[in-house]
Amino acid sequence: QTSKAAALEGVSLASPFQRIKMAESNVPSLCVVPPSGPVRAHALRLHPGEPLMESLRNAADVILARTSPAKCSSVFVMTAVGSLKDATLRLANASKKDVDTDGRGGKGTADAKSTTGGEMLGKVGRNDIRRWEQRFEIVSLVGTFSRDGSCHLHMSLSDADGRTIGGHLIDGVVFTTVEVVLGTADGIEFRRSHDDETGYKELVPWQIQSEDESWLKMFRPNMSIVFSVVLGISIGMALSSRKQL
Repeated sequence: QTSKAAALEGVSLASPFQRIKMAESNVPSLCVVPPSGPVRAHALRLHPGEPLMESLRNAADVILARTSPAKCSSVFVMTAVGSLKDATLRLANASKKDVDTDGRGGKGTADAKSTTGGEMLGKVGRNDIRRWEQRFEIVSLVGTFSRDGSCHLHMSLSDADGRTIGGHLIDGVVFTTVEVVLGTADGIEFRRSHDDETGYKELVPWQIQSEDESWLKMFRPNMSIVFSVVLGISIGMALSSRKQL
């Protein structure tokens, strides 16, 4: 616990550059949580036949295009509801690497027979990519978008019998509607860095230093000097006034 406390104290005093270095090292993930500014909501609706992934990417691009990079470079899904008539997902298998264990010393599930159905389109590592050309209700949609166009989205879908499938969203086609609310967090940039352990580019939250903060940082070390000068002038003026009296 002492070491964790020391790590937390170190992160709280670290610069943004130092924080991203900590994110890429073995510092506990809980320690690398940059503070953010106000969160804003951006609502939109997708219409029948629209491609889901392309539409979401375009919406995120529009939001970021009207926002200064010095203010915000992070978009995330706050909520979504609607239906699809075509869905393509990459199914769960935590690593892109061709491994046999689940990371805890046990046998992984990569070789287990799939019972989810759908058309097999291919694999990424040992991750199945499957497509379902049928109607679904969207149960859940979550994820993040970066200014460079990259994103990471997961989705859960329910079929006509209430059975649910889920995974990494590859694409989909809107059936009746998809109502989406995307959020932005001022002062945060979503960067992505290659992770050797997973084989993917993973999220690295980065704190954006505002112009106001830069101005304050430049003058903060001299504040004590300014205070001393102002105090000295005030005392001098008070003494002069007494002598005149």
